[in-house]
Amino acid sequence: MQITFDQVSHIYAKGTPFERVALHNISLTIPSGSFVGIIGHTGSGKSTLIQHLNGLLMPSSGQITLGDAVITPKRRLPHAQRRDIGLVFQYPEHQLFEETVAKDVAFGPLNFDLPTEMVEARVKESLEIVGLDYATIKDRSPFHLSGGQMRRVALAGVLAMQPKVLVLDEPTAGLDPAGRVTILEGIYRIHREQNLTTLLVTHSMEEAARYADYLLVMAQGQVAMQGKPEEVFMQVDRLRELSLDVPETVALVSQMNHLLPDKASLPSSLYREEELIAHLLERLSVPKEG
Repeated sequence: MQITFDQVSHIYAKGTPFERVALHNISLTIPSGSFVGIIGHTGSGKSTLIQHLNGLLMPSSGQITLGDAVITPKRRLPHAQRRDIGLVFQYPEHQLFEETVAKDVAFGPLNFDLPTEMVEARVKESLEIVGLDYATIKDRSPFHLSGGQMRRVALAGVLAMQPKVLVLDEPTAGLDPAGRVTILEGIYRIHREQNLTTLLVTHSMEEAARYADYLLVMAQGQVAMQGKPEEVFMQVDRLRELSLDVPETVALVSQMNHLLPDKASLPSSLYREEELIAHLLERLSVPKEG
């Protein structure tokens, strides 16, 4: 599903002494099937931006187009189309509330009056997509699971709605490194297999570099930078002006290029760790004698 923001602004507490402009004339297009990383400091407008996608917030001005649906200050996203937008909040396990895992994952589809048999099939499928065995976990309390398992159950609850757009607001916050990798690898696999349009809000440049094919850099309620990762990461000085750093891989390539002659310099497109390693190993390999 393609997403378009056309001169969208959002003002909190408009007309009061606490009025604050959170978004200012945002215009951008997110192509269907893309994986977009949204980066920026706290207060930059990241969360405000994504909360417009499922009707949690309405624009103060401008319009948002989600597929065939148009959202304006006076026109909400139709109820039937809200199921197309799956929003996973920061610490999604706080969204869990039912007595069993199966009931929690089933809550969304049941709320849209889907047949019981279809809901049960979706629950089973969604739990297996996130790497949890349905038979083993369906009757367990979600509150007796590990943090990583709870987060996967919350993600399964969103996937059970079979959304066309997956929106994730810092989904790995508070997890250890292994847990972050498990969750993000699972999300990336789901994104590819189901051809979702995915938006990932993150503070981690490494996460953005590894998974996103397009980046939005937010600052003071505006899109300060946007483009393919290699285009954004090349602008090191601009990122530093925004008090943001580049991924460690990009910093390493830059440092190495300062030491290497021009003819031997490394391509700036090597911002993913595994691609950089593969490139270096290829350079270091000695051709076998015939």
